[in-house]
Formats: sequence, structure tokens, C-alpha cells
Amino acid sequence: MNASHDRHGQTRIWRHFQNAAPESFAAARPRLNWLLGQVARRAATPRPEVLNIGIGDGYFEEQALARGWAIQSLDPDAEAVARLTAAGIDARVGLIEQLPQKSESLDFVVASEVLEHLTDDQRLGGLAEIARVLRTGGWFLGTVPYCEILADNQTVCPECGALFHRWGHQRSFDYGIIRSEFGPWFEIAVLGRTAFVPWRGRGLRGAVKSMVRLVLAKLGEQVAFPTLYWIARKVRTPASLRLEPAAAPA
Repeated sequence: MNASHDRHGQTRIWRHFQNAAPESFAAARPRLNWLLGQVARRAATPRPEVLNIGIGDGYFEEQALARGWAIQSLDPDAEAVARLTAAGIDARVGLIEQLPQKSESLDFVVASEVLEHLTDDQRLGGLAEIARVLRTGGWFLGTVPYCEILADNQTVCPECGALFHRWGHQRSFDYGIIRSEFGPWFEIAVLGRTAFVPWRGRGLRGAVKSMVRLVLAKLGEQVAFPTLYWIARKVRTPASLRLEPAAAPA
């Protein structure tokens, strides 16, 4: 699959979920709330400069704006960007491997459920760009599915016969990949796996289900859809080096 075709397909998938099916992001609230809390805990000022990559339904940006943060957002979908711009948020159309932000201008960059959508070149270029726009000592936070079996969510277009992942995922991640690909620029402070499950308003039965899923996810069981999360700190500015993607999980 060539890069231009792949980018076009990814953009179409993102556009569908962000504009035609925004309710699909409702389950992301516990994960995004955790990320918001981690930013708040590490912010050195009441108004940190934060970039969120990937808009979704805009929940992260809305909550960050309500906290008084200087929030920016980046997404390839112009329609989703326009909604945030209308709400007073500094949102821009762009790509992770070509960030429009100035070098060393941000305190935090968040990319939650983003890296798995990218090709190797896009992902490695994106990591270098994130390191470029962060201030030294700035934080990169995010999540990806843990050891996802990509074939389990593969489907086929009934019209053209093309095979594709239903959410556009292209890469599976484990601890080793994150450590290897982040290593040139970031020092990982926290790296773990979990399930960001809902608790409020679920009643006893719902709480038991959340607890069971949480325990299974921490054990890495795929039936619980475990998430790999990280909190990493920039320790050096990108240099002119060529990186190779880490080996895929066995």
C-alpha cells in the first residue's frame, strides 16, 4: 500500500468517526480524564501550553479549556478542527509528522490512541516532531492498544475488496517497542498496561464487571482490550538521525 493511498484511507476513517459517529468516543472519557489528571499533576504553571493530537469528539480540549490551560489541537480532518475553532480553541489542520508548532514551545503533548493509526515513517517522524516542539523537560503522554491482534479487527470492503482494519490500526505495540522508539529523545517515567474502565453510576454489577476487566487488562489478557500508557519526558532535541521501527510484538 503506498503512502498517499494509506493517508487517504486513514483520513476517511477518522472523518467518519469524528463527524458521523462522535458517540463512538464516549467510552474514551475515563482514559481522557486520566490523561487530564496527569497533565494537571505535572504542570509547573496554572496555564501550561498543551497540544492534543487527534480531536475525537473534542472532550479533552473542552476540559483543558475549562481548566484555563493554553490548549492547542491538531487533526487532519478540517471539519472536526472547525468545530473546535468555533468553540474558541486553537485547533489546526495538520499531520503529526509535520507539526506546525514552533520548536520548544510546549510543556505537554498528548497523543492518545493515535500512534497505532500511523505507518512506520509517519510514527517515527511524528515522535521526532513531538520532541522538537516540546521544551526540554516537557512531557509526552499517550496511550495505544497493548499487543493488539490486528487481524481480529480486519474486514473487507464489499465494493472494492480491499482489506482494512475497521478503525484504521496499522501497528501493534508492546513495552519493548515503546522503549525502543522513544529512547532517542524521551526518558520514560511511567509505562504500564491497564483498562480505563467506568465506575460511576454502574451499580454493583457494573462495578464488578469493571473490576474484572481491569484485573484482566493488567495481566495483558486480550479479552479485556488492555491499553498501554506512558508518561515520558523530553531529554534531548532531535538530531539528524535515521530511525528504524522496532520489531512487532511476537
